Amino acid sequence: MSIACMKTPWLDVRSLWSYPVHRIGNWTGNFKGNVLSQGKKFLEDEVTGAIPAATEVKLTNQPEWNSSSRALVAEYEVKVPGWASSAGRRQLIPVGLFSEPEKHLFEHADRVFPIYFHFPFQIMDDVTVDLPTGLQVNSLPPAEDVAPGKVVSYALSAESKNGTLHWNRRVSLDILMMQTKYYPALRNFFQTVRAGDEQQIVLLPI
Repeated sequence: MSIACMKTPWLDVRSLWSYPVHRIGNWTGNFKGNVLSQGKKFLEDEVTGAIPAATEVKLTNQPEWNSSSRALVAEYEVKVPGWASSAGRRQLIPVGLFSEPEKHLFEHADRVFPIYFHFPFQIMDDVTVDLPTGLQVNSLPPAEDVAPGKVVSYALSAESKNGTLHWNRRVSLDILMMQTKYYPALRNFFQTVRAGDEQQIVLLPI
């Protein structure tokens, strides 16, 4: 969940991320030295690597790395300079705020070997943006809900109310191995994801 304040063209974000516990053991097993200090840098790098723009990230809580709970919760302060761009009187906000990991998946047209994944995953982005005074929403991207073959899915929805933007994005993959013959369908799916993430919310002066 992310709550942002737009200071054109900056986006100031308070972001809460929840990581499933099975990923924590994989991470900490590669740490050398102090878990807290290495964990802080690792988590900040996770967020930096998820945003397709220059980003300033600061972890603001101390996650419980050894907790027996089902998820590790991390809180961040994030600054994204230039996330909004200008086109005449319009301000354009891309909806793919945390879309960098999917930007270059399966770009090649051909595949020789089967596709293996470390684990099934689901990425859920819940973003709320408080608009600055003097701007209003002119248009929102259409909702999307795509689930080819039932093992992958992508959903996107956006709404505006009382000077606040809110959008949800979900990318799910529920498979560990895929035969090569299904690669074209998988590649097409991620092209659909990238096209959806590149859609923009258009703002105009009031």
